[in-house]
Amino acid sequence: MKEITIQFSAEELRELAKQLYLARYFLISCHYDNEKMVDDIMNRICATGMAEAPETNGFRHGGLTEPMFFISMEVDDECQPLVEIYNSQVIKDYLPYRLADRDFQEQYGYLDSYEILNNPKLLAAIKAFQKKYIDEFERYDVTHFRLEEPK
Repeated sequence: MKEITIQFSAEELRELAKQLYLARYFLISCHYDNEKMVDDIMNRICATGMAEAPETNGFRHGGLTEPMFFISMEVDDECQPLVEIYNSQVIKDYLPYRLADRDFQEQYGYLDSYEILNNPKLLAAIKAFQKKYIDEFERYDVTHFRLEEPK
């Protein structure tokens, strides 16, 4: 493999640490084919950050389940507000629609999107399901969201 050299300022390395942290956070929730490569890249960048820019406090030695070098807890704390915004947006922009789709499919079966869009009755039905969930999430956020065992 041919290696290339890229130089970063200490400030750029710190920003790269935040970007890697966020990318790692989002990848945790799904299987990714190149996770080993991502770990190797993160390890190399973090090792470089510790050696070349320790003043950024962006990098640390990894823990038991982490690569040898990892993003610092300080970066973790700094990124948490962004993670919370992301989580909130996922709930607001995704979950109500997935729940509406589930309810719609239970009542009408699985239908092609084109068929729904071209049938005013079906379109009104799915929009009603969506509105129900959107209103619920806007009114109560997720405080009324419960998982129950089927009866």
